[in-house]
Amino acid sequence: MPLLFLERFPWPSLRTYTGLSGLLLGLSLLSAYRSLSGELDEEEGRAEAEEHGGQLSGDAREVAVELGRYLVSDSLGVWVLVNTVCCLLMLVAKLIQHVVFGPLRVSERQHLKDKFWNFIFYKFIFIFGVLNVQTVEEVVLWFLWFAGLVFLHLMVQLCRDRFEYLSFSPTTPMSCHIRVLVLLSAMLGVCCCLAVLCAFAGYAHGMHTLAFMAAECLLVTTRTAHVVLRYVIHLWDLNHEGTWEGKGTYVYYTDFVMELSHLSMDLMHHIHMLLFGNIWLSMASLVIFMQLRHLFHELQRRLRRHKNYLRVVGNMEAHFAVATAEELEANNDDCAICWDSMQAARKLPCGHLFHNSCLRSWLEQDTSCPTCRMSLNMADGTRPRGEQPRDNIDQNMIPLTVTEGRPRLNHHNHFFHFDGSRFASWLPSFSVEVMHTTNILGIAQASNSQLNAMARQVLDMFPQVPYHLVLQDLQITRSVEITTDNILEGRIQVPFPTQVSVFNKS
Repeated sequence: MPLLFLERFPWPSLRTYTGLSGLLLGLSLLSAYRSLSGELDEEEGRAEAEEHGGQLSGDAREVAVELGRYLVSDSLGVWVLVNTVCCLLMLVAKLIQHVVFGPLRVSERQHLKDKFWNFIFYKFIFIFGVLNVQTVEEVVLWFLWFAGLVFLHLMVQLCRDRFEYLSFSPTTPMSCHIRVLVLLSAMLGVCCCLAVLCAFAGYAHGMHTLAFMAAECLLVTTRTAHVVLRYVIHLWDLNHEGTWEGKGTYVYYTDFVMELSHLSMDLMHHIHMLLFGNIWLSMASLVIFMQLRHLFHELQRRLRRHKNYLRVVGNMEAHFAVATAEELEANNDDCAICWDSMQAARKLPCGHLFHNSCLRSWLEQDTSCPTCRMSLNMADGTRPRGEQPRDNIDQNMIPLTVTEGRPRLNHHNHFFHFDGSRFASWLPSFSVEVMHTTNILGIAQASNSQLNAMARQVLDMFPQVPYHLVLQDLQITRSVEITTDNILEGRIQVPFPTQVSVFNKS
């Protein structure tokens, strides 16, 4: 939850920060060298100090070792070295961006910024609220550990955003995919090295430290593996001749298993933090409780979505028969959802044919025929569309609602409620509410120029969608990726027949 002043603080550019860090490191080394020379003067005399000084200046290795020992033993020098490590990580990240990704899009920059400040906020609570670290040495070690983790998390987030962008374009050069895959493979190797480091740290400092470090390592590993698996499925589909009917199933169950694993591990990690720290009456406990509540509801929502998916697949297989070869030959048309030829399809009661995976994805969002808009409610399939309930939902097949798939601007949930009237009429009643918002704790709203730039980016991919609909959705989502998903999944109600054409690009 980044604070407002952190967003508006005039942070220096990377070039300025690198120059200042180099200057600070140089001054620290110069001060350390003078201090070492002064110590030699006091211990051995001026003549002998000059002799040792000549030896020290002549052997670069001895100079580096002595200076390093001095900086590590000095409290200010330790933080200078930590700052230098952070600067090097930023330079490596900048180099990776230049080689692998090129210029970043507006949405990618915003996602990285949000991810970074959220990570910093929660790890600050963890170090000083849960662990209650007292010594400078422990603070430095945890700081370095989380510096490496935030680097990996930001790289995974960037790989995920870029994959979602490249997957919409079948003409993307294979070299772009290879660069991202090489980076993801290297990150998996780094995660394995971190796992070994967790084992050594756990052996030295106990099982609780091992559990905390292993949880963080597993979280970033699962997110990296998730992107890798999605990439493998996408590349297999690109090299597959014809339509791959099983792609939708593989994608869905990959997302389901990896998201469920990530949420479960994160939930157990926060429960461990709450029980380990014995912080039931503190600000840290409130933050952890809020995060636990969010993770629990996300887990419930994902399981509900899976039940809905199974319901949709079961109803589709039970009510819509597979089209015969004669029907496919008589139809002699492409699938109206993906615009690809149909070697196998399912037939709706209205007579229209669609790919099995395309129809399943459509029915998760809507219960009408994508072509003629005939209602496909299982309770009464012949009922006219105008007489259907407003939600267009029945008991057998419940599509995902707009509010479940799209983030709302503000909504309140009760975190705690006390009803005093249950005990005495004169006691008051009060409740504590948690407000979930896309503008957490005052994130500065994107300017009109940024929204217009994001809208033009969406319209480059979907020129059929009216501009005012794209701008209206971006004012809520603040993300090109989420708005793109809303278009592809039919959450943006585009006037017919444009909606079908837009969905075909998915």
